[in-house]
Amino acid sequence: MPEIRYACIISNMRSTFSLPPDYKKHAITFLTPNGKEKGSTQGNLFEDIQKYERRFVVDNHTDWFGLSRLPENSNAAFILGTTADRESSPLKFLLEDTSGKPKVRQNVFMFGMQSPKRPTQQEVLTGHLPPLTPDLVISRLDEYAALVLDMEGIRKFEQPDGDKVKFDSSWSIADEKTKLLSLLSIKRIEEIKQMPELPDRQMKDEMLRLEIECKKPKCFNRFWESHDVARLAYSRLLLFSTKARNEFAKLNCPNVFGDLHLIQNALFFNAGFASEDWAVKAMAIHCGLQKYETQTSTGRCTCQPTKND
Repeated sequence: MPEIRYACIISNMRSTFSLPPDYKKHAITFLTPNGKEKGSTQGNLFEDIQKYERRFVVDNHTDWFGLSRLPENSNAAFILGTTADRESSPLKFLLEDTSGKPKVRQNVFMFGMQSPKRPTQQEVLTGHLPPLTPDLVISRLDEYAALVLDMEGIRKFEQPDGDKVKFDSSWSIADEKTKLLSLLSIKRIEEIKQMPELPDRQMKDEMLRLEIECKKPKCFNRFWESHDVARLAYSRLLLFSTKARNEFAKLNCPNVFGDLHLIQNALFFNAGFASEDWAVKAMAIHCGLQKYETQTSTGRCTCQPTKND
């Protein structure tokens, strides 16, 4: 699971950016991957999100800022997870509009994982190691977000000489691909074409379906368990979708698992999703997740996955 850029900036600003005196007014929560609260400035935001009648993880193609303003969504939480964070270009538009005006929504939250600090050589030699487990970070898009965060640093992030060039996730993508291939009992994605649809692919799909059914109840507020189930759903997609397999096979595609991460975030928060992406909708059906709809619709995802896109 890659570290989100937003959490990376939060980590970096602790030593390079001077926090204003009222920084604690910005609502932010740090959790362990098992959902245990490590610290909050304005109460536990995970618990706050659960108080909303509806919760949706969004992608970067959804007008989440407009949707969150609608009166009918006053009791709906919109979560900008790993997918929105990594696919937003430039990153600053998650926090401000094109004129530089800060975006403020009390029912919008940002979520991701912050990797642990790498120990120095001295810390290794002395045995005084920093915590080696990652933190989960939730923050509210409140009026203090843009004041507390290093907006100048975020703006520079996208520049040619900025930190974006150092943000390499290729190792995590390669690791994720290896694990997915293992779930499908193959070594190369091209091998699926040689697998007869009946009975081989159908049998494998049924095994994955049953595993999702067994593991999904354990996803709520459990980061890695949610990722395991999202990975199973993505594996089912690969079995029958040529389009998904072609995207999987691409090299130098940093957002290849963006849809998987959106499903993972939704499972973690017991949330629905707001996306028109075909892969997200297909995996959501595998996981029984609700799709954002307008008031006049049923509120449930009625799209069905196709087998050869």
